[in-house]
Amino acid sequence: MQIKRVKISNFRSIRHAEIELNKTTVLIGPNNAGKTAILEAIRIALTRRWGQRGTGFTEYDVHLSGTRTDPRVGDPVVIEIEMHEGAAAEWPEEVTETLADIIQLDPMSGQSSIIMRVSCAWDEGEESYVPKWEFLNLDRNPLTGSGARSTNFQEFFSFLPVFYLDAIRDAGDEFSARSQFWGRLLRTVQIPDALEQKSVRIFNLLNAKLLAADPLLGNLATSLSDISQVATTGSPGQANLRVLPLNTWDLLSKAEVIYQTDGAKPWLPLVRHGQGVQSLSVMFLFRSFVDLLLGELYRPDSTAVLALEEPETHLHPQAARSLFRHVQELEGQKIVSTHSPYFLQHIPFRDLRVVRASADGTEIRSLPREYRCRVPHLPSIDPIIAKAPRLLEYDRGSSELVIKGEMPDPCFRDLLLAYHGQPETDDFHARLRASKNASLEFIPDTELAKLETFARRIRGEIFFANKWILVEGQSEYHILHGMAKSIGYDLDENGIAVIDFQNNGNPECFAALGRALGYSWTMLVDGDPQGTKFLSSVASRNFDSTCMAERTRQLSAGALENQLVADGLQPELKAILVGQSVSGAGTMNDTDLIAALKDDKCSYAAELGAQCAADNALTKRMPSQLRDVITVLKALP
Repeated sequence: MQIKRVKISNFRSIRHAEIELNKTTVLIGPNNAGKTAILEAIRIALTRRWGQRGTGFTEYDVHLSGTRTDPRVGDPVVIEIEMHEGAAAEWPEEVTETLADIIQLDPMSGQSSIIMRVSCAWDEGEESYVPKWEFLNLDRNPLTGSGARSTNFQEFFSFLPVFYLDAIRDAGDEFSARSQFWGRLLRTVQIPDALEQKSVRIFNLLNAKLLAADPLLGNLATSLSDISQVATTGSPGQANLRVLPLNTWDLLSKAEVIYQTDGAKPWLPLVRHGQGVQSLSVMFLFRSFVDLLLGELYRPDSTAVLALEEPETHLHPQAARSLFRHVQELEGQKIVSTHSPYFLQHIPFRDLRVVRASADGTEIRSLPREYRCRVPHLPSIDPIIAKAPRLLEYDRGSSELVIKGEMPDPCFRDLLLAYHGQPETDDFHARLRASKNASLEFIPDTELAKLETFARRIRGEIFFANKWILVEGQSEYHILHGMAKSIGYDLDENGIAVIDFQNNGNPECFAALGRALGYSWTMLVDGDPQGTKFLSSVASRNFDSTCMAERTRQLSAGALENQLVADGLQPELKAILVGQSVSGAGTMNDTDLIAALKDDKCSYAAELGAQCAADNALTKRMPSQLRDVITVLKALP
């Protein structure tokens, strides 16, 4: 059993957000965008502490805005956690039997689901924030009767324990007897009585021998016995020294892990190693805890939920790149936040959630395989679904129409007609239209598979950027960086990624990816048949003519080198080639000059870009199309 969806309202930076969760979900985005708020919302919802006023929430957890400055006034914090079976009878029998009172069963599909809502509002009488946990039915109304029993929560939480590892992971704390993992692991160690008694006798004997080895130790113990003269205990006391533990638990509680980086290095306690090793050790300690103890402490069929902040902390790039595989292999469900482009390189696109701060609070973007529209089931939609069984289905468990790809216009019109004449026709039509528009952003697995291969090198860079410029090759990359610097809009400082799409995939997929994940983009292509084909391929992905006219530019003279010569930059180009010891460069005609430039594109482009960065007058003479993709992108939100 794992979390399928989380809905959060009025919590910290989040006004309203809905996030689908996979077995592993990775949150990326700038600082203070809301990644930690998502992890904290899940942690609070799944770690109810009984019998405490104001449990889990404070006034700092309430979303504030220009229209809401007092956290005590306004809508409450609401967090909804949803679990859904992927197929009928997917959950273990122990789960379905124990949680029968709160499980909602879809009579058509036979699939089970659980919806839990946590809310918190200011209570004037209590003068505190009063939280409320409740389970919901499929209509999202609180369960009554046996479904409202308080014991349901204990049983539910035992199947879904949540563990939180923040970005600062101190091995000294996590490998101590008081830690959430190490201490509990140690306490489960069972020493046979005979061995315990033998160990105590050995400890006592060896302790006495060590004290007798030096009179100073014995005299110190005698001196400390004077405690009894001050402490009025009613009977004489004495003190002794223990240089060995009293019993085996005392010994185990002081146990520590020692680690050797390689055969030539000394064995050292974890706390004496670097922060990277310490951080990793805590994650692998969690793995040991789940493998060895989770079923014993909770339930045999428990699913651990790990909320993990910045697992790449203190790791070098190669280690960060390889780390995702280890995180993915951890048992249970993982929700991870990261700031590392290296860690990001091997994460499947559909596991990513881009988290941003917007005017309305936190915004979350992803690449879903399906889109859901909450409309009631009507018999009239069954024939429509039957005509497109791979595209449409109706989920009675959640009362949602499921769209598995881009919805074609005829199908959309049939659905509008099916819901026409209903009491809430306008509302249903608006929901269908929103789902139809959202489905236009669908990217099929086949395209993402290509990007998994081609775009791995640049994946980390582009997803941590703010905006993208799409160009055909690396020549434009160098020149655009130089031109932007000369006009005071350094691309790196402003979070702009220049994507040479011919080396990393195709332009239409990057454009669709940018739209789906909320990255503004512009594009520059050559003025040849291939460039025209690129523009057509982007337009075919539901980008209208207005968008194409605003965001794309095509060089009128053909390839980049042809355009540079057509714009009168021969003197600068010849001087660059002369400096690079190209034979006869100073006297070349335009045809030979273009051929020489194309022969070593990156070399001349890197030098021309450097000259543009230092000379604004040269930048102003560069082709207008190059300047346009920068200035247009600068103005885009």
